[in-house]
Amino acid sequence: MTVARALCMAGHGLGKLAGAALLLLAATASGALAQTGGPTPEGYAAQANGAKIVSPGELRLDGRRMTCGQRPTVIDDQLDDYGAAFPGFLILNSKLMARVPTSVKLWIYAHECGHQFRGPDEETADCFAVQRGRRQGWLTPEGLEEICAFIRPSKGSTMHFSGSHRCEAMRQCYADPKVR
Repeated sequence: MTVARALCMAGHGLGKLAGAALLLLAATASGALAQTGGPTPEGYAAQANGAKIVSPGELRLDGRRMTCGQRPTVIDDQLDDYGAAFPGFLILNSKLMARVPTSVKLWIYAHECGHQFRGPDEETADCFAVQRGRRQGWLTPEGLEEICAFIRPSKGSTMHFSGSHRCEAMRQCYADPKVR
């Protein structure tokens, strides 16, 4: 799996992906890679100055306990985006997350979790996140509009469609009558 496929960063910039590639190279040089070919949470945290690992099920976002199976979350306030994912763990920038409404925080986390269960496709991770939010009761139509307002300004890139395209796809996923 390439670095571009292994890592999701919500900001969608190629410069950010280049930074992630450098981090991956640093982790490789330090022997911090897991057998999966990506960094371990411990290796990532060791390379990211001041990062800390939160055990599975221990993370709280605005009072809500967050889980992504048995995957830990690395809090890295130097991450140049809201969130990211490597196989086996999620990464959040708590300073950036503090700037957005609860619905957006939960969606970012669920989106990154979606990569753990559904793979590297961004649209699939978006759909996973809104359907999880609907099933768990934390995502309302108003919350979906907050998410759309958050991503609408995003331009398309090699990894993500434009924010308006993503929003329309998420509205369709949210409205899917098969979601329970």
